[in-house]
Amino acid sequence: MEPVQIFAALSTIGLFVFAISGALTALRNDMDLFGVAMIAFVTGVGGGTIRDVLLGSFPVWWIASPSAVLICVAGAAAATLAQPFIDSRLKALIWADAVGLAVFAVIGAQAALAADAPAIIAVFMGAVTATFGGVVRDVLLNEPPLILKQDIYATAALIGAGVYVGMLALGIGESISAVTAALVTFAIRAAAIIFNIPSPKYARPRKNEL
Repeated sequence: MEPVQIFAALSTIGLFVFAISGALTALRNDMDLFGVAMIAFVTGVGGGTIRDVLLGSFPVWWIASPSAVLICVAGAAAATLAQPFIDSRLKALIWADAVGLAVFAVIGAQAALAADAPAIIAVFMGAVTATFGGVVRDVLLNEPPLILKQDIYATAALIGAGVYVGMLALGIGESISAVTAALVTFAIRAAAIIFNIPSPKYARPRKNEL
């Protein structure tokens, strides 16, 4: 597949699963159908909107691609219809979020590079795109943001975006780089979910060790 087709597919997948995660969170909070759709939309487009604002790319991406709204609504509808068959909405949204994280880490980095941002900024923008839609979702619903929990989350997005940018720097094709980076991101996040792997943190020395 051509790079354009790869990124179009990744964008659709990312939007759909992030919308599902937003809708499931809204459903857990007993919101009405309009609220579910709005939270699904905000979750889907939030990270990319913040990225475009920071990069000065206007109009923001989903205004130029109105099909994003329909994809988010489809994700909300899928989540609403599927919820009676889901054993745990929390587990379902965590895994849907993991897929969205993996895809949008790559999409964000690619968008930043297309805007002529330096490589390090592209990696950062990959993480912003992948995580901030979920942050907005959780803040609006008064949920503890996944990004602030102890298991690996934003770190996975940073690594995945870094893999994508690094592979491009080595001359590897966009399509292979994008798919590989998304798989790496998902694998790291999945391992963190399954094995409860914590993010690295600073261990403050005890007084008798000073």
